[in-house]
Amino acid sequence: MFSKTDVDQIINIAKNAGEKLIQWSSQGFHVNSKKTRTDLVTDVDYMMQDYLIKEISKSFENSVFLAEESGYEHIPKEQSYWVIDPIDGTVNFSRGIPENCISIAYVKNKEPVLGIIYAPFMNLFYFAQKGKGTFLNDEKVSPHWCKDFKDAMLSLGNKRGKTYLYFKALEEKVMRIRLFGTAALQIAYVSSGFLDAFISIGSHPWDVAAAHLMVKEAGGKVVNLNGEDADIFYPNAIYCNPYIADELVNLVSKVDK
Repeated sequence: MFSKTDVDQIINIAKNAGEKLIQWSSQGFHVNSKKTRTDLVTDVDYMMQDYLIKEISKSFENSVFLAEESGYEHIPKEQSYWVIDPIDGTVNFSRGIPENCISIAYVKNKEPVLGIIYAPFMNLFYFAQKGKGTFLNDEKVSPHWCKDFKDAMLSLGNKRGKTYLYFKALEEKVMRIRLFGTAALQIAYVSSGFLDAFISIGSHPWDVAAAHLMVKEAGGKVVNLNGEDADIFYPNAIYCNPYIADELVNLVSKVDK
């Protein structure tokens, strides 16, 4: 579906966007709340989304978008479209924490077929294409996931009133639990073996679309909290090392019931 030229174009767009993110971060920006005081957006989120939509539209005619910020939050009626999160981890970005990223995916019939996650402040560039694997900084990933649940390193999504329930259920069963504040990057971490699993809690398609493909292409599993296959539209899902999937599902399926 995507030629090598197409892939090179979208990679260049993402890398240029990362350079702009670093540049704009140093110029000062406003931070505002959206629906709640903890749901933040900055001027840079809007600037980045506008930039990505403009550049992708120039390179790929008749592009359609699903994106986090204003005007693009509704699922398109078309079967194929781009899914963009201009800055995943806005709270981190607003505080100068480097753990934030740009997420770009191309979805066809509800399934991501191309994904990019770029964390420019950390020099981490993830890329995946359906049937061709997942790559981190141009090297194909080969995750060394744990095989024993007690050795697992997990991460959780952030949702008030929910996250602590999962933490409580899991903290004594695994090696460590980490919260990084960016769903896209945490799921990408699963694909490269930095983590063994990420549990999304109230995620949106733009949070997970690119990384969803990365985990699948790396040989991982993506399931809902009942252990059934999950697409990018499941707000609560498990992105995980296949060796621990069944035990993790068994534990989290009992949470919040």
